[in-house]
Amino acid sequence: MSTADARVRWANDMRAVVTRADALRSDGSIDQNFFKPKRVVFETQSKKWGDDERERLLRGLETHGVGAWGVMKRELLPEWDTLQLRVKASKMMGTQSLARYPKWRGDAAAVKAEYEKNKAIGEATGCWKNGTLVEDDDGSVAKYMAEHGLT
Repeated sequence: MSTADARVRWANDMRAVVTRADALRSDGSIDQNFFKPKRVVFETQSKKWGDDERERLLRGLETHGVGAWGVMKRELLPEWDTLQLRVKASKMMGTQSLARYPKWRGDAAAVKAEYEKNKAIGEATGCWKNGTLVEDDDGSVAKYMAEHGLT
């Protein structure tokens, strides 16, 4: 027996000790089919965010407030996860961070007013990026809001 054959035999013997039996062939080599998925699932219906979802999220913001994502998901938008709801609300209000809005509630007009306020702050500070107010490393947004008595 050659050195290479001895090494292969040793590897197969060791594999038999440490590997699940159904992942090995009878000679101790690895059965690659074991690692292939047993079934492939394709999502046949894609979710799209539209006017109906927007209205339901606005209703949730008015009724439950910022941060009640689980309740909004359960009652109004069960097909969306809480992270997606938070991101959508953030975009509607025009701010990257909803931390300034703990438990804030408002109707569609109030959400639009917050968007416009955030847009004005962003344009004044240079922190309006892609339709969203984003804080920079210098804290420009926080400074601007403090200087102008905004919350």
